[in-house]
Amino acid sequence: MITLTSCPLKQTYFVSEIKGDPDSRKHLQNLGFVKNARVAVMNRDKHNGVILIHNSRVALDNTILDNITLSKELIGRGNLTKLSSVKPGQMAMVLSIAVAHPSDPAEAALKRRLLDMGVTRGTRIFVRKVAPLGDPMELHVRGYELTLRKNEAEKVEVSVLEND
Repeated sequence: MITLTSCPLKQTYFVSEIKGDPDSRKHLQNLGFVKNARVAVMNRDKHNGVILIHNSRVALDNTILDNITLSKELIGRGNLTKLSSVKPGQMAMVLSIAVAHPSDPAEAALKRRLLDMGVTRGTRIFVRKVAPLGDPMELHVRGYELTLRKNEAEKVEVSVLEND
C-alpha cells in the first residue's frame, strides 16, 4: 500500500484508509481526510509534509502521514448508481454527469447548470429528503441545500458511501 510518506510529489491520490488511534483518526477526519478525499503531497522533508486537501494546505508530521493509505482510483465504484436512487440519509460521491446526447442544447444546458451548482466529480452529496412521490429531492451539497427534480438527478452518476 502506498502512504502519504511514500507517494510522489504533486500527484493526485484518493484516501483509502486511515489507521491509528481513534482520537487521531477523528482529528484527521475533521481536517477532511476521509475515504475518497482527493489529496496531493505538495512538499516533504525528513520530518513532515505539506498536503493539499480540499483546496487547503495542511502540514503534518511523517508519523501521521504513515497512517494514511492511498489509492490511485476512487474506492467503492461497485456501488455505482444514479443520484435519483439514493435514499434519504445516505451520502454519495459524484463520479460523473452523464447526458445521452451532449450535442443536444437542452442536455448540455442541464449539465452546465448542474456543474454551476457545484455538482462536480468528487463532490459529496447528502440526501436530506425526498418528496412523497419521489420528486423533487432535497440535497446537501458543499454547505448549502439544493433541490433537484428526479429527471435531473438521474443524469448524475454517484457512488454510495458507507457511513464512516
